[in-house]
Amino acid sequence: MPASRRRRVPAALTEREQRFVAEYLRDLNGRKAAMRVGYARSGAGGMAHKLLAKPAIAAAVAAAQDEERAQKRATADRVIEELARMAFANIRDFADWGPKGISMRDKALLDPEETAAIADIEHKGNGKLGRLKLYDKLAALNALAKHLGMIGGKTALGPRDDSAERAAANAELRERLMRIVRAGKKGDEN
Repeated sequence: MPASRRRRVPAALTEREQRFVAEYLRDLNGRKAAMRVGYARSGAGGMAHKLLAKPAIAAAVAAAQDEERAQKRATADRVIEELARMAFANIRDFADWGPKGISMRDKALLDPEETAAIADIEHKGNGKLGRLKLYDKLAALNALAKHLGMIGGKTALGPRDDSAERAAANAELRERLMRIVRAGKKGDEN
């Protein structure tokens, strides 16, 4: 599991209990989670029940689920990040081409930042890719520029406001976008 997707588990749990919580959160199947951390198949269901009844483990599971729900909530920052993924997507992240034709990058090599930019995949048949379409880059760039007040007289937050607070917020948003762009360029170099 990538480091960015690992769930934090309280240190009060034993190492095995921490692993159980992480495994349980994968599919919410206590028996399978118990087996994956080394409990005997014959007693895994009962052990999972006992483990999930422990207050510390129940609290760790609830905290991790709350954290995941919070991460999935739509926020202004998340909307901007999604627009940035679409706006700054690079076809080189998905395909390579040359005299011998076009070859698509294996989906297992694509990270969530890249797959968020894919609008549509069409198959020819026999498992062969017919077409890969990315979201409208220009539309995403325009939405970001409008939100940042770079074009038009209004931002997504209402009429243009030249107050210091608005200027600071716009500067912070621009910096976040530039970090995303720089991160994408570093990925292109690799």
